[in-house]
Amino acid sequence: MKKWRCTVCNYIHEGAAPPEKCPVCGADKSKFVEVSEQEAADIQADKTEKQLERERAMVEKARHADQGQEKPGSVSEPAAASKQTARPAGWMEFANEQMIRHHAHPMSVHIPNGVLPVSVLFVLLAILVSAETLAAAAFYNSVVVLVSMPAVLYTGYNAWQHKFGGNLTPIFTAKIAAAAVVAVTCLLVVLWYLFNPEILAGGAARQAGFVLLNLVMLAAAIVAGLIGGKLVFKD
Repeated sequence: MKKWRCTVCNYIHEGAAPPEKCPVCGADKSKFVEVSEQEAADIQADKTEKQLERERAMVEKARHADQGQEKPGSVSEPAAASKQTARPAGWMEFANEQMIRHHAHPMSVHIPNGVLPVSVLFVLLAILVSAETLAAAAFYNSVVVLVSMPAVLYTGYNAWQHKFGGNLTPIFTAKIAAAAVVAVTCLLVVLWYLFNPEILAGGAARQAGFVLLNLVMLAAAIVAGLIGGKLVFKD
């Protein structure tokens, strides 16, 4: 029997052809690639017992849903499948489950993805028209993004662990790296402005460095958003 690996979450499917969609993360069949018996065994061996248990629960949940056996009013997210095997162990587990159920990560990422383009625009305009007020506006927007990043990062980590199996596949490696770049560059932008509020009124070299840092931050946010969109819309 052939083995198929989901390139999004590393789920291993056994059959003559890949499933129409991944029972773990919901990815389309086009995201599956055929792997050898040894490759499949190695992938499974790298997963923790907790990951395997969660994966089995998700597969069972998907199977019941396909057969029309899902109970009315039950949570439709694959991540909530773990309810079938165990009750939440405490308030943190309950909170994590609610974050998945109510899409906390997609909501929280609207802050950096919506505010950062405005912040970078203000930086460019501040240089163009030599306006300190626009520079200050860019700074405050960056502060808002920086304050939001802990929620963005945690809800993203939670979704990765409980909705997508928690395996470090290339797509999640790229998404985590992009999010880390946004967080670090945003912190640097805020600190730079705090210690040197006249940065945008300084020499061209300093302005160029500050603008470049802002552009890197914006580019990383765009990459993270693009990957997130592909995951949400199963593209």
